[in-house]
Parts: sequence; C-alpha cells; structure tokens
Amino acid sequence: MFKGFKKPAGEELFTSLFYTYKDRLFGYVFSVSHSRYIAEEITQEIFLKLWLRRHELYFVDNTESYLFTIARNKIFNYLRKAKYDEKLVEEIKNRMNPLSNNVEEQVSIAENNRLLQEAITLLSPQRQLVYQLSRQQGLNHEQIAEEMQLSRHTVKNHLVQALRFIKTYLDNKGIFIFLFFFLFA
Repeated sequence: MFKGFKKPAGEELFTSLFYTYKDRLFGYVFSVSHSRYIAEEITQEIFLKLWLRRHELYFVDNTESYLFTIARNKIFNYLRKAKYDEKLVEEIKNRMNPLSNNVEEQVSIAENNRLLQEAITLLSPQRQLVYQLSRQQGLNHEQIAEEMQLSRHTVKNHLVQALRFIKTYLDNKGIFIFLFFFLFA
C-alpha cells in the first residue's frame, strides 16, 4: 500500500468478512444447490452486494446472521427463477432426482412437457416470443425490449401475462401442483 494512502471506510471490514466467510457461504449455497457453478455465482453475488454496501457494514449487529440471510434470500430467488427457466429446471431435476426407469413417471413427465409446450403455443405470437426470449434464451427485460423494439414495461406486461396464462392452463390440466412438487420437493 502507498504511504499516506488510507483505505476508504468499509473496505477493511469487507476484506476481513470476505476471507472469513467466503468458504462457509460457498459451502452453504453448494449444499442447497448441489451445483458448483450456481454456488460460485450466488457467493459472488453475495460479496458484490456486500461491496456495494461496504459503508453500511459497521452498522450490522450480527454479521454472520446478516450474511447467511442474504445467502438464503439469494438461493430462494434463484429457485423462484428456476421454476420458470426451463434450462435451470432441467439442471436441477438432473441433480436432485436419481435416474429412474419408471415408465409411468417418464410418460407423465413427457405429458407435462407436452402440455407446457401446448400452453406456450396458445399465447399470442408476441407473448410467445417474449416468453421464449426470457425463459429459453435467458434475456432480461431490457434486452428483449431492445430486440423487439418495445418498451421495457410492455415486455414485463407480456411476460407476466404469459406466465399467468401458462400457470392457469397447467392448473386447469391438473399438473402445475404436481410439477411444483416434482421439481422442488
């Protein structure tokens, strides 16, 4: 460090917290997600959030509780997003459920996937495109808005309506609750 140069407030505390908790937080997230990649991403997000709020760290009473609460919330947010992201759902299913030779189960999964695709095809062409860009290609609202030359608000509305329609359609077919428990139970 340069002589006379002093670290800004919060930087020293952040550095200390990083080296004290990085492995424990990674282990916690990994134990829930069963994915090294996901655990690395979420752990990085946690420390990014801490860095952005480093000036407020001195006011935190129970640092460990604070950090693990952030981790828990990040994991829940990830799982909520995964519920609608087909690629993520597939990865979670592969990691959490052992392979099965149960023909009935495989037929049921194929039927559920068919009904999901059927619901998507019943959306208007614009909503289909918004849904596919968001859930299948992983674009955020701003990227979709730019690509489709729509406002961000319009994209958000299309996506909300598409998800609401798909959920209702699957509910009416009696499979949404099954899918939820199958994927996240």
